[in-house]
Amino acid sequence: MAESTPITVKVAFGHAVREDSTVQTLTVHVASDGSDSIHDVKNKISEAIGGGKLSSEDLFLSFGPNDRKLGRQYKGDPTVDEAQLKLASFSVLAWIQRFPHWYLIARLLPAAPPPPGVAIQKAAATAEQKNPEAAVADARARGEIPKINELPAPWGPKPFQAPPAKELVSSGYLPAQYPASSSPLTGY
Repeated sequence: MAESTPITVKVAFGHAVREDSTVQTLTVHVASDGSDSIHDVKNKISEAIGGGKLSSEDLFLSFGPNDRKLGRQYKGDPTVDEAQLKLASFSVLAWIQRFPHWYLIARLLPAAPPPPGVAIQKAAATAEQKNPEAAVADARARGEIPKINELPAPWGPKPFQAPPAKELVSSGYLPAQYPASSSPLTGY
């Protein structure tokens, strides 16, 4: 069996992770070489929280002082395959080795954002003191926003087309790719 490294996970049910708030702290063991996938890590956290009573599919992971997102960012998020994302690609273990007081943060995944065009229609209707749901229905009927059956996951039945990797990196879904001769930990 490969060597394992313990990492601290703070489980928070809210936006703030402060010592004075209700935060559960636990430790999970991950492969020292970072070969665990984000999905594997979420499963270990799920088991540690309560024997799997909370599904790994419900967890949102972040790391470090900037809350670097690891994996899915909302319920039903089809953007990344967490089984393919490895912990090593985010340099998590190297950073924890350098800053042992850092930890992973586990929260509940937020709901999916509204379908394209819905938020603006609801905001405009609310500002005009009209019924937001009726405004969305009218906009769909006029073809101003797509119907649910025309949308990809997580809103509709159409197949999801992942954006290019460069866009996934810039939006925070994938870690930056450094040349093999470089490391974000060494500064060159």
